[in-house]
Amino acid sequence: MQAAQGRKHRLSWITPILLCCVAFGLRLGPLWANRFHSDEALYASWALAIAYGRDRLLAWATPDKPPLLFYLMAVAFFILGHTEVAARLVGLMSGVASVALMWQLRPDRPLKPVRSGLAATAMTLSPMAILFSPTAFLDPLMVMFALSSLVAVTRRRPGWAGMFLGLAAATKIQALIFLPLVLTCGIMADLSRLQDTQTKSFPESQCLWAVAVRFVLGLTVPLVGVVAWDRVRGGTPFWIQQTINYGGIRTIYAGEVMPRLAGWASFLPHFLGWPLLAVLAMGLPLLLVYDLTLAAQTRAAALDLVLIAFALGYLLLHWLLAFPVWDRYIFGLVPVMCLLVGRLAGLFVSELAVRVRSPRAAACVAVALVLALMVFPAVQAAQSQLPVGGDHGPHDGIDDVADYLRGFPYGTVVYDHWLGWTLRYYLWDARVYVAYFATPQALAEDVHVFGRTSPRFIVVPASESTTRIRRALAAEGAALSPVLTTQDRRSQPTFTVYRIVSSEG
Repeated sequence: MQAAQGRKHRLSWITPILLCCVAFGLRLGPLWANRFHSDEALYASWALAIAYGRDRLLAWATPDKPPLLFYLMAVAFFILGHTEVAARLVGLMSGVASVALMWQLRPDRPLKPVRSGLAATAMTLSPMAILFSPTAFLDPLMVMFALSSLVAVTRRRPGWAGMFLGLAAATKIQALIFLPLVLTCGIMADLSRLQDTQTKSFPESQCLWAVAVRFVLGLTVPLVGVVAWDRVRGGTPFWIQQTINYGGIRTIYAGEVMPRLAGWASFLPHFLGWPLLAVLAMGLPLLLVYDLTLAAQTRAAALDLVLIAFALGYLLLHWLLAFPVWDRYIFGLVPVMCLLVGRLAGLFVSELAVRVRSPRAAACVAVALVLALMVFPAVQAAQSQLPVGGDHGPHDGIDDVADYLRGFPYGTVVYDHWLGWTLRYYLWDARVYVAYFATPQALAEDVHVFGRTSPRFIVVPASESTTRIRRALAAEGAALSPVLTTQDRRSQPTFTVYRIVSSEG
């Protein structure tokens, strides 16, 4: 008996460590393979401004997001220097920590139906989680704090649950979409405690009131800090700037219904991979039937219904409101899908154990099945072969462009129309000045007035034509001379650096 308990205890801490190690290893490939997406470059440039003291409050920037990630990223820059890895370190660690947090939604806690080991395995191998973790996007950190809030609320720590949800909102304001899920899980956990202990030493209303107060106080502290930062910074509040950047939040038009549905649906296979998604699509209706019949009015059924309702509500909200159809906006649904995988697999284990009369064998079959369905998509994600997450080739070679331009002296001008945020990061410590031009005519006029004072360059993506620029420059006696061409991982051209020279020479 003691030996069996000892083995169980060792597995309880060895297994999550192994899962975290596997998660870390799978996420290293995209960490090194991909250059920054333009939004990653923007966030990293804000963090650099904080780290090197140029704009510690981002007063000269126009942020449309809360600042928590930018300051954590600034700490990484301060320690490790100006590197992509430093910018992505917060996301990488958040992704690995999310696996551990998924494990901490233990089946011996009040939410017993959650099969933490299988859910954590699904989180480890999720292609979307693998590809988003090693990025400088806001979403991995937001999801980690949202999971922390769920773990805290299921352990009946309402103050910490509110604090973690507040930190998630201090990373990305959309994290407040998790508020109904956290509150529902908290109510379920508190009711289960009252039912399990059958204590009547204090009024239930007083207990619930105290829990609510602690949760609200925990939630308020980070949000007050964010609002204080924003008002000290001055300028347009970030939440208003975000609405402006979105063009306002509205319901979608009739002509947008099907294109947006197809756009969001195209991301779903990358949550868990096509094979497991197909199994989940067939299994969830069966789970609903089971919950509404055999398991009716149980906490297990209630949890299933809460998770499914939240997932559907999340999808409907993003479908019917005019949010941009971007993969990172739906990343927050990944842990919920992993929890549903854990619940469905746990039910499979329970049913199989009755037939084979061996719970251990049934659990091994379930784990093997999940691994078999998810390994191939996970390997594809680790090799950056799936079109979600960070940049997968369009910005390959931008570091070579920056290295070339970094060798020129002060006064050198790099004209830009397409790569403002990207060049802002990669040329951060260069001696060149990046000048935006709106039209080819504006570029030609600037070259006519200032072109002989210093070297002048323009960086053009391979997908863009230079015909109009050449015509405008020719009218001013200037021409483009290619000095550098870069390629992506498929040997396709990505950028061409042109030096602006006199056409007379």
